[in-house]
Amino acid sequence: MANIDVSSSRKIHASDVLEALSTQVRVIHALILRETKTRYGQHKLGFLWAILEPIIMVALFVAIFAGMRNDSPGGMPLVPFMLIGIVPFAFFRDVMNQLQGAIVSNKTLFAFPQVTTFDVILARGLLEILITFGVFGFLLSMIHLAGYSINVQRPLEVLAGCGLLAMLGLGAGFTFASISPILPSLRQITSAFLGRPLFLASGLFFTADSIPSEIRQYLLYNPIMHILELIRGAFFFEFETSHGSWHYAIAWSVGALATGLITHQALRKKAIVGL
Repeated sequence: MANIDVSSSRKIHASDVLEALSTQVRVIHALILRETKTRYGQHKLGFLWAILEPIIMVALFVAIFAGMRNDSPGGMPLVPFMLIGIVPFAFFRDVMNQLQGAIVSNKTLFAFPQVTTFDVILARGLLEILITFGVFGFLLSMIHLAGYSINVQRPLEVLAGCGLLAMLGLGAGFTFASISPILPSLRQITSAFLGRPLFLASGLFFTADSIPSEIRQYLLYNPIMHILELIRGAFFFEFETSHGSWHYAIAWSVGALATGLITHQALRKKAIVGL
């Protein structure tokens, strides 16, 4: 009889876990739909702006660099080269930026016991990652139709690199989202230190080999530069990187995500009180 009772309690426990997971999936799905409608449903440009922004940035930098130099960076075509820097960087930057205000802008939802701070942060992150993947695929299709040859050498490595950038963004986003209600000025601080400086120092429009070694040794502390080097090496057959390290990139991405989750776990109650 004792054995039967133990087996029965295990079954009940398993069903409770499955039910809790099912509820959380439904909540996150509903939050993603709500976030989509809030961000894009009320504006005609909506999703169109998500496509136009990287197009404008790529066109701007292509025009600048085409006027400055005649050769292609690392032997890679200039337009795809810029695209493979700017759009993957958005997996980090846009995810991090969107997550920072997740708790503050959804404070009314915490009146519902099913909705937690973790849910609203994760929902925003997943939505931003899906949008960026969609924009990436669309723009690759457009430049292929424009006459550029798109022959991805190792597509799984390209996806892995984008995944690592998304993990970095999620980790930073969870951290900053948990601290922002307690320290409202944090967004300005992160914008100053993680916005334009990282944009300029992450290799979006240059390769590690194209800069002096005295500068390169410091820029390579930046994991984003490693990941972009790896993505380009996997994307273009003309380019192989001797500087990008998967081990370094993975360590940073996993560490950032772990730090973000631990920070959120420690501060989630204070973050709600801070609202």
